[in-house]
Amino acid sequence: MTQQQIQRMKDTETLVLTKGQTFWHYSVVPFLLIMPIMTTVDVFKYYVTHTYSAARPIGEIISTGYIWLLPAIAFFIIQRRRLKFRTINISVDKDAFKDAVEQTAKELEWTIEKATSDTVVAKSGFSWRSWGEQITIVWRSDKILFNSICDPDNRPSVASWGMNKVNRKTFEQFVRQNAANMRFAAMPADETQHQQ
Repeated sequence: MTQQQIQRMKDTETLVLTKGQTFWHYSVVPFLLIMPIMTTVDVFKYYVTHTYSAARPIGEIISTGYIWLLPAIAFFIIQRRRLKFRTINISVDKDAFKDAVEQTAKELEWTIEKATSDTVVAKSGFSWRSWGEQITIVWRSDKILFNSICDPDNRPSVASWGMNKVNRKTFEQFVRQNAANMRFAAMPADETQHQQ
């Protein structure tokens, strides 16, 4: 991931994928469009070239063929929304951010693929629940941007069976815990004694 792609992700708050990753991320959509395309060919043969000779009436073919447009559109919208970052509204320093990433990576057995001072790309491996996820986390001074999607470099999958949510919730738990510890450590000594 280049610095330009990272900056674009920060500006748009949307995950940037390579062309190959984009193809696999949206691969269910062209699959669902096979029936409407075949239906369009039959409609063309019936109305334009008058060479349609199948046994099924054209009305039945239209009603059963174009219905596949609905799930194709739905999956396109779902997959597009999955590229949006979730915002964790918390202000932490880069050390607390890095610690939360390391704690979550250890807990959930992530492999860190790329790490800079403010951006992390990690992968989770294959498990009985999923084919793996790609986790992208971006630190900003006033918030953290988090995205977890089915790994676009792996076998195509449209369901993570809850692992994307587990990734986000676990990271958020650690980052909030680190923020609380950071605030507690920054308190003057007399205030910390009163709280104990």
